[in-house]
Amino acid sequence: MSNNPIIITADYREKPSGIPDLLTQSGVEVNFIQLKVGDYVINDEIVVERKSAEDFIQSLVSGRLFIQCANLSRSCLRPLLLFEGNPFQTAHKIDKQAIKGALLSIVIAWQVPVIYSKNIEDSAAMLLMLTKQTLQQSYLVRFSNYKPKRIKNHRLKFLQGLPKTGTVTASRLLDHFGSIENVINADVKALQEVNGIGKVVAEKIREFLSGK
Repeated sequence: MSNNPIIITADYREKPSGIPDLLTQSGVEVNFIQLKVGDYVINDEIVVERKSAEDFIQSLVSGRLFIQCANLSRSCLRPLLLFEGNPFQTAHKIDKQAIKGALLSIVIAWQVPVIYSKNIEDSAAMLLMLTKQTLQQSYLVRFSNYKPKRIKNHRLKFLQGLPKTGTVTASRLLDHFGSIENVINADVKALQEVNGIGKVVAEKIREFLSGK
């Protein structure tokens, strides 16, 4: 693994959970933004939705759970559900079969893998381990046999071929410029207007696109 800092992008609403603080204490650089999907983005490759046992039951009752699973499955990132705690031991009186059925639906119907943790310390440790593994295997993850079904996803996969451009940066480029053609024609100054792209990265992208 390289000596580059370990960076995790977290939704700002995760601050009260205490997990970002634990990650920071472990040497992780945590960047806060408002994520449209999930709670954490790992190495621009994996989007993680964290669910405490209480939150899982509440979202199951309200119907929010399956909306979130649908958003995860449609994401351009590889989805993962991090289940924290025991859903069978909450203050809510929910039939165990309903809980088991929901968990099966997440994995089978929505095709979102599920991993389990005991508490926030365990969750932070898993996120850190996941980040280290994706850093070691980033090439294999990014250039897998995944074939995007939607036109936008094809465009995003194209933009991921640019230097220092992961899925999040590719999405920001497409949202900012509106098309691949506009990205290709953008100069260094215009590229720097995209959140997360500094002068060095902008120059590398411009050099790559110009063929120099």
